[in-house]
Amino acid sequence: MKRLFVFGILLLPSVLLAQGQAKLDGAFQLLREAVAQGEVPGGIALVARHGRILKHEAYGSSDLENQRPFATNTLCWIASITKPVTVAAAMTLVDSGKIVLDDPVEKYLPEFREQKDTNGIHHVFTIRQVMSHSSGLVSKPPTRRSAWPIGGPLDDQWLEQKLPEIVATIARSPLQFEPGSKFEYSNSALFVLGRVIEVVSGKSYAAYVQEKILTPLRMTDTHYAPPAAEAKRVAVIYARREGQRETIFRFNPAVKIVNAAPDGGLFSYPAQFVPFFETFLNNDERVLSRRAVAEMLKEQASGWGLGWQLKDGMFQHSGSSGTRAWCDPKTGVIGLVFLQFRDQKESDARLRNRFRQAVQEAFAE
Repeated sequence: MKRLFVFGILLLPSVLLAQGQAKLDGAFQLLREAVAQGEVPGGIALVARHGRILKHEAYGSSDLENQRPFATNTLCWIASITKPVTVAAAMTLVDSGKIVLDDPVEKYLPEFREQKDTNGIHHVFTIRQVMSHSSGLVSKPPTRRSAWPIGGPLDDQWLEQKLPEIVATIARSPLQFEPGSKFEYSNSALFVLGRVIEVVSGKSYAAYVQEKILTPLRMTDTHYAPPAAEAKRVAVIYARREGQRETIFRFNPAVKIVNAAPDGGLFSYPAQFVPFFETFLNNDERVLSRRAVAEMLKEQASGWGLGWQLKDGMFQHSGSSGTRAWCDPKTGVIGLVFLQFRDQKESDARLRNRFRQAVQEAFAE
């Protein structure tokens, strides 16, 4: 039993717990104040520990124009937090012996046998390098429009593209560096991995992820294409540029989302993702072997495992829609904050960082 003496007073564990709860409340207060002051329109935050949700709140508006409040089950575009889900799905094929991490990607996708670098030299890159952002693939698929801050990935035209066609354009693009020589974050790499999943499994990428990850973990309200009937539950994504608010994405149920986007296509909310994090925290073999979990959480490239960023003893990922999620194995704490807002001056990133730091302090020994 842990006890501390402060100025001659014995602090029992119940007192320490109360102090930690006060600090945790303070972390959530940061978000309440940010919404009240107009720093962000709204969002959802959750903190869990050892399988128990300790605090879970929603703030502000998910749709300013229609005055819809954020709820704890508002569907948010989680963007790149999709990436570790895609890698986990691929790792189930590693567990079954259908994929080998150090196999060349061109073994599964012949279109990459002709790919060359900027000097006209062909290089072989592996499944492991694709998962750890060290393959040399271009940072984004060539047919995706770039727009500050996140418009391109949510264009109607992009949402209607097909994965094989997207990957074919990536294969025609030159490698940017020799595979394995350095780390360079690549959205294209996840499209390639998603296509490998399709070719090896014989199923569509989204269907395979549903079968092997989402359904077993009961993440049944996590979607690549939100149901049309749930359109009002999907948060609008806003941004601030030159001091002015602009709308980046409003879900249109009339647009058929064909592109499941293995780099960032999922819509979900924090409570849905607790079981996914617990898979790695508990290593319970519900969807992945212990060996697969260990590989994903082992540093493979500078500060990165397979699908996860590894920093400050935690595994984590963020998304360009204002989302952030992390887990601290030392304390057993899982934290998620989904804002659906980006600021040109990065005030949203600073808010997410402050929230995470405050949560960490609440559980510091």
